[in-house]
Amino acid sequence: MRFFKYTLIVGALFVMLFTSCTKRNNVLTNVIIESEVDSIMTAKWGSDFIHAEYPKQWTDNVIVVKPKESIQAAIDKANEAGGGIVFLKEGVHILDRTITLKSNVTIIGEGSDKTILMQGAKLDMAAFNVEAKPTITDVLIKDLTIKGTRSGKVNGILIRGRNEDRHKRIMFQNIDVTDWSAQGVHIKRTNHIIMDNCNFQYNGSGGGLYHNCYFLYNKSILQSDLDMSFPIKGKGCKYTSCEFVLAQRCTIKDTHGNGIQADHEQAGYLFFHKYHISGCERVAMWFPCEDYYDKFTYKEDSKYAPQNIILNRCEIVDNTWGAMWRAVNDSYVINSHFSNKKIDMGLLKCHVQMENSTFDKGNEIYTDVKQWPEDVKILW
Repeated sequence: MRFFKYTLIVGALFVMLFTSCTKRNNVLTNVIIESEVDSIMTAKWGSDFIHAEYPKQWTDNVIVVKPKESIQAAIDKANEAGGGIVFLKEGVHILDRTITLKSNVTIIGEGSDKTILMQGAKLDMAAFNVEAKPTITDVLIKDLTIKGTRSGKVNGILIRGRNEDRHKRIMFQNIDVTDWSAQGVHIKRTNHIIMDNCNFQYNGSGGGLYHNCYFLYNKSILQSDLDMSFPIKGKGCKYTSCEFVLAQRCTIKDTHGNGIQADHEQAGYLFFHKYHISGCERVAMWFPCEDYYDKFTYKEDSKYAPQNIILNRCEIVDNTWGAMWRAVNDSYVINSHFSNKKIDMGLLKCHVQMENSTFDKGNEIYTDVKQWPEDVKILW
């Protein structure tokens, strides 16, 4: 009996301490953007780049959830109160149904090695999901692991917005998303996304169209210190129709296909800083001129290729092909190193300036698609 009372007292004191701390400070930690990034952005783009905004937080309402208790009920309660923190205690939380994210709610665990959200036998869509309606804003997921079992076709995190009323200010910090059969993280039509110090790995066992991380029609993305290595069948990260992306100190290793892909209309202002890509069996950086809705019709219209790209201090090494780009213009490769097996960069009708960069294997400049190497398929 004394032990039970002691446990209750300690638990209450912890919640009081946690609540007190969060009243004074945000739960999230701001990402430090390297000063070199800011200076190069200003020199090349002026003030055109739109940075991601952080989610607002409501920290004076903390709801504690233990394993076997309902995470959804806690999220609903925090949302109905106008906002709050759902604090997931250490242990394995089995997910037998999809959890719906809602506005103004922070979900925080005790650490990615301590709070584990595990795919249950009945989970059939995603661990966390947001549909196009209602629109959500100001969500943070932090300090936990979302782990699949590679069964079915289930996503780790799935957020689907709509152009006319997008989701906004979504952040993931210190989380692992691993072993999901579909996408690890798939975000559509959402603005202001921040990912910091996360591992998105071993996802996409359900097929080559599933990736560790897949963005579609998003604006203002900040990725910092991510490891998106070891996708099972798809890519490490795909950026389709994305604008204003800053990815710093990210890593992709050992893919069966391409490392990253950037494509389609409205794609531009992508800044890759200290991005390391190695061990890709195909192309490390694949930037095709692809119409997402008519991909089997060959095009060279720059409308369908990403524009305004900057690579700074990137290391693209030990891949079969380093970078294969079509109709990419107004772009720069700065202070970077390429050393790959066949071609470091293959550029078809591109305008890309090289500044203080090294290419051990060498680059190829193509003026006609007939010059494109036969062993690099146009529509990978």
